[in-house]
Amino acid sequence: MIDRFTGTPLEDKLRFRASRHGSVNQGYFPIKETSGIHPDLVEGWVFCRRAFDLGDDAQRPPRLEDFWPRPEAERVFREMCLAHERLILPVMQSLLIHLGCDAHMYDRRLTRTNFGQRLNYYPPVGADDEASGAGRLLGHEDVDLFTFLPAPRIEGLQVLNRANMKWIRLSPPPGTIILNTGDYMQRIANDLLPSTTHRVGLPRDPARRRQERVSFPMAVYLWEDEVLEVLPGLGAPKYPPVRAIEFHTRTTSKFYGDGYAVEK
Repeated sequence: MIDRFTGTPLEDKLRFRASRHGSVNQGYFPIKETSGIHPDLVEGWVFCRRAFDLGDDAQRPPRLEDFWPRPEAERVFREMCLAHERLILPVMQSLLIHLGCDAHMYDRRLTRTNFGQRLNYYPPVGADDEASGAGRLLGHEDVDLFTFLPAPRIEGLQVLNRANMKWIRLSPPPGTIILNTGDYMQRIANDLLPSTTHRVGLPRDPARRRQERVSFPMAVYLWEDEVLEVLPGLGAPKYPPVRAIEFHTRTTSKFYGDGYAVEK
């Protein structure tokens, strides 16, 4: 998997530099440019549903060369997306039951919904970056309903305990999947399921800081024209209804600049 990053020349990657597709900033993010405010020690790609040949009835097969510098990689990551996609409805149904709502009220909206499959590559941390106190990925929340993250092999993921405002290192067993709730979920849950604040820090073992790290989170979105509104039965709504594209781009404009936001 590491070769997908190190084996592709930078000039080829930059031909796919990230830009907004619908709600989502999709494409390649160079090292230290994941956002306009985070000098994160990670480079990555975001591929949305449009980039995969998923056989959707309403979608013509994509021109893979428009999204992938190495089109043969699409099949590998398509299999990962399809495996994740089978989890979307069961997870959402379980969360809705937990909130006392109809388990199936989001079934239509989450059938063949949009997603962001992210491929993250964290290069070995150099002495200068380590001395500067830089992190591999600074604290943030995901702008989505929830995120699936197959447990990475190299330590680093931390979540914020909001009760005491301390960071907790996660040590998930190999083969497991971590579930983060995101900003969409916090909004429709009327704050009962807050968006998970998380980051990627350096491993405690200095030797492992010199090792490369990869991760493959999948963010689950709604299509742009779907409406985010507080679920029934959760008390007085703290948030008014809003189209997903307006909420998503307004939230992420803090990373990508004011011009990124789509207004009514």
